[in-house]
Amino acid sequence: MTPDKVFKIANIIALIPWILMAILPRWSVTEKILNSYAFPALLAFVYIFYILISLGKTGGGFSTLDGVAKLFKNKNALLAGWVHYLVFDLFVGTWEWRDAIQNNISHFILLPCLFLTLMFGPAGFLLYYIIRFFLVGAPVQF
Repeated sequence: MTPDKVFKIANIIALIPWILMAILPRWSVTEKILNSYAFPALLAFVYIFYILISLGKTGGGFSTLDGVAKLFKNKNALLAGWVHYLVFDLFVGTWEWRDAIQNNISHFILLPCLFLTLMFGPAGFLLYYIIRFFLVGAPVQF
């Protein structure tokens, strides 16, 4: 399967839990799916596979920005990097969803945070962190 095809499939796989969090946040099936972490785990396997097949086939490295740019000129390594984002953004979004339920934070307040976490990872986390601090009155506990 080509990296382009896997890219499309990985995006669809990642979107399923995001849609469930946004549209059916309190549905028992949503809770079972998200609490299982099956979707990030499945994507983690994809990540590991593409990292392994990329090893030694790219130039560059992680010590300079130019080195990182060179790493991602390889489509398999680029795909691994993208899936890395999918996994961690989904993990953070799932944590936000779970924490909002536990702290009775309105779903309508959570939705912009989830959207930003999906699209711009750290920006969504920061928004949720700030909102949570003002609504709950306590720092985040991990």
